[in-house]
Amino acid sequence: MSVEIRPCQPDRFEELLRTAEIGFSEDVPDDVIERVRKVSDPARFVGAEDGGRFVGTSGVFSVTMTVAGGELPAGGVTWVTVLPSHRRQGILRGMMRLMIDDCHARGEPLAILWASEAAIYQRFGYGQGTWCLNVEAESAPVRFMGDPPDGGSFRLLPAGEGVELVAPVYEAARLRRAGFLGRTPDWWVGQLPLAGKDARGGEAKRLVIYETEAGVEGYAVYKTKPSWDVRGPHGILNVEEAIGSTERGTREIWRYLFGVDLVRTIKAWRLPTDHPLLSMVLEPRRLGITLGDGIWVRIVDVQAALEGRRYGLDGQASGRLTFDLRDEYCPWNAGGWRLDVTDGRATVARSQESADLAVDANVLASLFMGGFEATALAAAGRVAELRPGSLAVADALFPTALQPWCPQEF
Repeated sequence: MSVEIRPCQPDRFEELLRTAEIGFSEDVPDDVIERVRKVSDPARFVGAEDGGRFVGTSGVFSVTMTVAGGELPAGGVTWVTVLPSHRRQGILRGMMRLMIDDCHARGEPLAILWASEAAIYQRFGYGQGTWCLNVEAESAPVRFMGDPPDGGSFRLLPAGEGVELVAPVYEAARLRRAGFLGRTPDWWVGQLPLAGKDARGGEAKRLVIYETEAGVEGYAVYKTKPSWDVRGPHGILNVEEAIGSTERGTREIWRYLFGVDLVRTIKAWRLPTDHPLLSMVLEPRRLGITLGDGIWVRIVDVQAALEGRRYGLDGQASGRLTFDLRDEYCPWNAGGWRLDVTDGRATVARSQESADLAVDANVLASLFMGGFEATALAAAGRVAELRPGSLAVADALFPTALQPWCPQEF
């Protein structure tokens, strides 16, 4: 094969991203290219070249992600494509090898991604880290419990403004759940309405905040798409992100979204399965809920990952578990391990003892995030209990009080 796989040269960074347009069947706006450039290290982007022309693309963002009781550095795998002319030639495998080895060399215990086709990545040891709850609701029938509180108000902010108001709300929510990404000022630019862009008419990105005497308690970023027929307006409102730092802020920002004039349908993606919205409305079935997979997680360094989180629903559990890990793609992880947890903190070491559980790398990743229980995975044939009672121990250690949630695609 004449294809060469190697890190992208800085002067070819835009060319690599433009090549990815073919794989994703969409054109990438110039401002998106510029935003990606600002949050990227071009040396972490990998291209496959045939005769000097890119035929495969991939990259890694350097990010931090919350885990139970803390946060860890992670490699955010992104922009992964192979041209239709070069499928099934081992190009993706070669690019993934470079990216995972790079994460390992940089001391990132985790790699994470959003999968266009999840089956592709499981063979590289990625496990499902979060679920995605999606909403597609007719807005008029959705009614909220309780009356709006006195004293709160909403404010639409001009494009390019508001980071200092909404960042504390995001941080307050981020620290309560595994799966959130830390955001630098450059990352915030990509999430909020962009200064200088035309904010008139339909489908412009808008930012609204909900504030009380206590300060800003919630915000939403959304777009509206107008539509009319002989029966009147039936616009669509797409929620890009809606976050509350309090119960009141969460409820009222969603009440605002369901009350926008001239909108018939509300659409939202990437919500957790325990999102408060489901319990805030009188008839949850009206929300038109569907379920999909969220982020996929790859444990690159078992010891650093497992020692980097807390254990138990209250973060104070104690227990001991040994497991045999099957990991062909990252052989440095494979073999026996012992997890000793005291008051929520873990010590992880290699073990020659008989294992309590046998798991694959992708299953350990799902357990690690806290949204999947070992007993449920065992019922699906994904975990083998080698010592009776070990599933119950794992169930007590790994799950989190709130479901993991990554509200941001990357």
